[in-house]
Amino acid sequence: MLCSRIGKEHERRQKIMAYQKINRRRKYRRKKSYPLATVFFTILFCVGLSLGLAALWQNHDKNLTASSEIKSSAEEQSSSSQQQSEAESSLADSSSSADAEDEAPSEYEYSLPVPESQRVTSSYFDDALFVGDSITAGIQSYALMKNASVVAFTGINTDTIMTREVIRNDAGELETMPQAISRCQNVKKVYVMLGANGVAWIGKESFVKNYGVFLDTIRQQHPNADIYVQSILPVTASKEQSDPRFANSKIREYNAALQDMAQEKKYYYLNVAEAFADENGCLPEEASPTDGMHFGPKYYEVWFEYLKNHVANPDSISDNDTSGADVSFSAA
Repeated sequence: MLCSRIGKEHERRQKIMAYQKINRRRKYRRKKSYPLATVFFTILFCVGLSLGLAALWQNHDKNLTASSEIKSSAEEQSSSSQQQSEAESSLADSSSSADAEDEAPSEYEYSLPVPESQRVTSSYFDDALFVGDSITAGIQSYALMKNASVVAFTGINTDTIMTREVIRNDAGELETMPQAISRCQNVKKVYVMLGANGVAWIGKESFVKNYGVFLDTIRQQHPNADIYVQSILPVTASKEQSDPRFANSKIREYNAALQDMAQEKKYYYLNVAEAFADENGCLPEEASPTDGMHFGPKYYEVWFEYLKNHVANPDSISDNDTSGADVSFSAA
């Protein structure tokens, strides 16, 4: 009986121990499986997260690419618009420049004598001032160009013209030629002829320098006037033979220096001498049979006919200056 109980108790313990062993195995298996599941789900989560991030990044790249393309397109359109605008502006500027060039008068060529131009009548010289020595004084002596102003004196030269008091004013007082010129009103053209006296004994450099100072003074007094430098006229062959100081070759040298000075200072140079010179470059004997330098009304008409056909500034010519009756100087 006792043995039977002992056997049953032993069997029961064996079952309990077996059960406990089974439970321990189950717990161990559970404990062992949990980390594996965690790792599995962690890996699965990471993979999913990576895929999600990759998708987001790809989408972001697409957005950036699209944005860049849009921006690039906008910049290209802006650049194209700017280039078109610049091209239109350039065309407009070119057109304006071309119009301005068409409208702007060309620069006058002061290195050359005044060329032949449209002929004007005597009325063109109504607002002119003639300045010079005894040859210019002949305009008054022969009552020529009655409406023009004349400031001239026999024997004046470039050495004395600035300081010598030779012109008597309305008050009876003597004054210099620059002072007399300053009182002239409404002067639009000034014709200067000097040198017939000084060429014989004044050095060329001094002659031209003093001539230029005198012209600059006139320009200051009458800044809106056209100023003409007239060449020194030739003398007769007999005159230069009797007094070589007046040789026509020397006169031509002085005239060349005057032309250079006129170019430098931008004065109009009138080669009046070509209207008086014969085939030998001399004043015809019949023009000045007395002293070989001075001449009568016939050659004053030659002089003024040359001036009428040599106007440097076309803008100074009005309709009245090219039409109507003209003056016959030989009849004066």
